[in-house]
Amino acid sequence: MTTFGTLSTTMKKIIIRTPNFIGDTVNTLPAIELLKQEYPNAIFTIVGPSFVHDLFLQDKQITCFIPCKKGLRYFFPLLFAIRKEKYDLGVLFNNTFIFALIFRLSRIKCLIGYKNEGRGFLLHHKPRLNRNTHYINRYAYLVNSYLNNKYTFLPPLNILHSGEATFHFENDQKTIGFYPGSPKKKFRQYPASHTIELLKQLRSYNIVMLGDSEEHSYYEECLQKAGHPHALNLAGKISVEQFINTISNIDLLITIDSAAMHIAASTHTPFIALMGLSTSPVSCITPKVDFGKIIRIENNLIDEEKYLQNITPQIIIENIFAIFA
Repeated sequence: MTTFGTLSTTMKKIIIRTPNFIGDTVNTLPAIELLKQEYPNAIFTIVGPSFVHDLFLQDKQITCFIPCKKGLRYFFPLLFAIRKEKYDLGVLFNNTFIFALIFRLSRIKCLIGYKNEGRGFLLHHKPRLNRNTHYINRYAYLVNSYLNNKYTFLPPLNILHSGEATFHFENDQKTIGFYPGSPKKKFRQYPASHTIELLKQLRSYNIVMLGDSEEHSYYEECLQKAGHPHALNLAGKISVEQFINTISNIDLLITIDSAAMHIAASTHTPFIALMGLSTSPVSCITPKVDFGKIIRIENNLIDEEKYLQNITPQIIIENIFAIFA
């Protein structure tokens, strides 16, 4: 088999299928940077859910974004859209069979992805997936293993963003972004009583509430009960690009949301992540930066869904003081 490495002088086009979530897609950025280092003249196409598009808006090497949708009726339009561009390399950060099939039928010269869901016969380079490794490492390893393990160190985690301001306060107080979640997040929500009490204790800071449209009204109720004098509720009011810029402009992020946490890590914004029950081991998702704090208090609770109740407002306040010291 001819490896893609031997085609580096003629390689021009790389197409990448992202994971299905914003946080996971942020974690692919070091792997994409490895591809840029190896093929500095390449142009890239991203295929992924429409909401990850804004992660790549400021990247000049990303020349095309193809949104993917669920449903059989989108299968052939997507396949033909990819096939007509004659890509040299396809990278599957998504682990599904269906996208391996689409990429293979699109006649991409070389296709790499983890051997998963019985799709190995469709791939040219197909290491086995070790689910115990950090998400950043597993994406970077997929690329680096294909490049004969040429690189030793991970590139820095960094989202290219404009940094355009999305808020303004008429004072010089520090600004804290707060993403506590709402009841729709179920066990991932920071408890309402804790949220209100924390907002009361943060009256000497500007507060920017972050979340989606379904959380906006809940945040309004919390802010009203807390009586916070300098708060702005941006939940559901900004795009993903503005969400990134907002996080890049605050002094600190407090969040239960992993996507916001990863964006903070990639925009060099200090953060406090409140960890409860997760769909992945904490060791696989903790950002590889030294300016964030992960708070997870298990004690002797049997029910992991109650972990967030252990993180009192006072514990968060103490961590805020430590970060701002």
